[in-house]
Order: sequence, then structure tokens, then C-alpha cells
Amino acid sequence: MANWCLNRLQVIGPAATVARFVAAAVGGNPWSQPLSGAPEEALSFHRLLAIPPAVLAAGYAAAGYAWERQHWGCKWGACHSVLAERWEGGVCYEFDTAWGPPLAFLKTASRAWPDLVFQLEYEEPLAGLQGTARAERGKLHDHCDAL
Repeated sequence: MANWCLNRLQVIGPAATVARFVAAAVGGNPWSQPLSGAPEEALSFHRLLAIPPAVLAAGYAAAGYAWERQHWGCKWGACHSVLAERWEGGVCYEFDTAWGPPLAFLKTASRAWPDLVFQLEYEEPLAGLQGTARAERGKLHDHCDAL
């Protein structure tokens, strides 16, 4: 059983680019099939930074876990994600990640979407940590404190 890290991510930038990001972000997890009638995740790391076919073919235990930790900073990607707020030039997602914040994902996403700024607030109560991170144009700044 994972410790859940609670995340609140703001994505800010030109309205048209934010809209493209929101549309591109909707999807699922490649390792499991959603329950019948269950909505797709509002924020799918796999849709934005896809797991390569060779890693998928090798399987989660053999290659997927290590790939996700390296490229996303967490396993399983965003879970229970919702698009919580929307405004002109920005959106806010709320989601959980296993064990810690998705800092590697933020850095990579900010490189892939250079017109957007990613601002994350996170808290992992069982590990006793909380923090804020900002990613822009492939540069990540993280400030983490003990609870």
C-alpha cells in the first residue's frame, strides 16, 4: 500500500496553450483498464509523457516501475485526478501520487510545454513532508519542508 502524496498543480500560460494542454492531458494508465463507466483521469502523465512501447512490452515489474520513477518521479502517475478550477490562462488540478511529488514529470512537462508555468503544492502526511515546486522551460525549483 502506498503513502499518498496530495498534489495541487496550477498550469498557467496563454489561454490557447492551456486549452491544448488540458485536452492532451486526459487519459488513462497503460498498466490497467478503467472500470466500465469510470471516467478517464483529468491528468494522465502517460498521455503527456508516454511510456515507450519497449518498456510497456517488458512489463511493469521488469521495466515500468523504474521508468516511471526516473521520468515522472513517482510510480503510477496521477491518481484520482480532477480538473478542480479553470480560469482565463490557467487551470488547477488536484490529484494523488504514490510516495512523493511528481517533480521529474513537472520538469519534463515544462520543457515540452515551454509557454506554460507549472506550480505545484504537495503534502505527504505519512512521510511528514510538504512543499512547493515551480517548473518553467525545463527548470525546476523545489522547496520541501518537514511537517
